[in-house]
Amino acid sequence: MSRNPARTRGFTLIEVLVAFAIAAVMLGALYDVFSAGVESENAADRYRSALLVAQSALDALATVPIDPGRSVNRVGIYERATEISPRTDLVPSGLRSRVLAYEVAVRVSWRDGVRRRSVELDTLRLAPPPRS
Repeated sequence: MSRNPARTRGFTLIEVLVAFAIAAVMLGALYDVFSAGVESENAADRYRSALLVAQSALDALATVPIDPGRSVNRVGIYERATEISPRTDLVPSGLRSRVLAYEVAVRVSWRDGVRRRSVELDTLRLAPPPRS
């Protein structure tokens, strides 16, 4: 019964270093995939929040009298610009004395790192023309 002493000693230093190098490369790639997924989820969350800010502005304007003009305000990290403008081209001339179409545009913008992102919602609203 002869034993092979080279087989029972374990791994060589080269084998251990190669295994560590492979593990480091695999963990680095896994870290990149995980961090890209987290950043993508954060960007989607900011976009979703911006849509909620814009939608809430449109909802708030649905219950108040129309006042043409532009307003800008801040909501957290978001800048919200609301513009209301009359659209006389959308109403037949016979009805303009009773009703007027207004375009309501809400633009919400924010910084995402060095990039400027924005979302815009537009709608039309019928209301009586402004009294002069």
